[in-house]
This record gives sequence, structure tokens and C-alpha cells, in this order.
Amino acid sequence: MTPEEINNYINKKNKFYTFIWLFFLFELIAFFSLFFYYLVEVPKETLKSGNDFNTVFLYLSYIIVIAVVPLSYKIYDIKRKQAVKKTGIQQKAEIYFMTVLINFSLFEFAAILTLAAFYINKMYEPLYMFGIIFVAVLLNKPSLKRFLQIKDEKTENHVIISEKEKDKPKFADNEQLEK
Repeated sequence: MTPEEINNYINKKNKFYTFIWLFFLFELIAFFSLFFYYLVEVPKETLKSGNDFNTVFLYLSYIIVIAVVPLSYKIYDIKRKQAVKKTGIQQKAEIYFMTVLINFSLFEFAAILTLAAFYINKMYEPLYMFGIIFVAVLLNKPSLKRFLQIKDEKTENHVIISEKEKDKPKFADNEQLEK
């Protein structure tokens, strides 16, 4: 493949990955809206749960949220190392796609678990953990270029041009220098 074809392929894949990312964001917003506005009437004061299962479920959801965020970064690093060993851009893109799906599935699982803890315990505290997951999804916008560590040619050329222009005298034309 020529560099132009590779760049076009990467741009098409990035658009697809961005669509999936936006889908996950809207899905999280929809789940939050469903749980917060339609399913639960949370009292003004926090209730203490008398049921041990509810308390265990609440703390289990907290532990899973705390574990999912670093786990997703670890999976990303492992898959990046696997992609370096592959030769074709399509193979690397497939590895990245699987990485994106695994990470967003983990985030989705943790988010739904916190919303379920919110529903069961009728407490606002699990929503803070949901917020952490939502921010993690926001910060993990997929980019195949970043995964493959391909630098943008436009910024490289800009840096090279600016360094060359810095060394040039103000009057670069020979005619003006002769005068």
C-alpha cells in the first residue's frame, strides 16, 4: 500500500471507531437517564441499607470500577505490543478494534453495575463511580494513529518549515539583499 492509501485507510477506520465511541457515550447517557429519571425515586436523605447483599453489591461495584480503569490501560499496552509484531496495517487495525471493544465493554459493565447499585441501594454515591467511568470513556477517544504511533505529516512539515524560516534572514529574496 502507498502512504496515501494507508492514510486514507486509517482515516476511514478512525471515523468508524469514533462512531462506536459516540455510540457508547450516548448509550451510557441513555442508561443513566433511564435509571435516574424513570426507575428510581431516591429520597432526599441517604438511607442505610439493612440488607447485607445490598451493601456487598455496592462495595463490589466500587471495587470493579476502581479495577476497570487501570485494567483497560494495561490491556491497551498489551495489545499495542502485539500490534508492533504484526506487519500489515489491516492486522494492526483488527487488533486495535478488538482492544477498543474490550475496553468499552469493561467500561459498560462497570457503569451498568454502578447504576444497578444505585437502583438497589437508593443512594446517590454510586453515581459518583458512574461519573468516573463516564469520564474515562470520554478521555479514551479511539485513534488508530495514536495506537500505531504515527505522527501527523502536517505537524512535522510545519515544525520543519518553522525551523528553516527561523534561520533565514528577513529578506530572503536575492534581489532585495543586493539592494
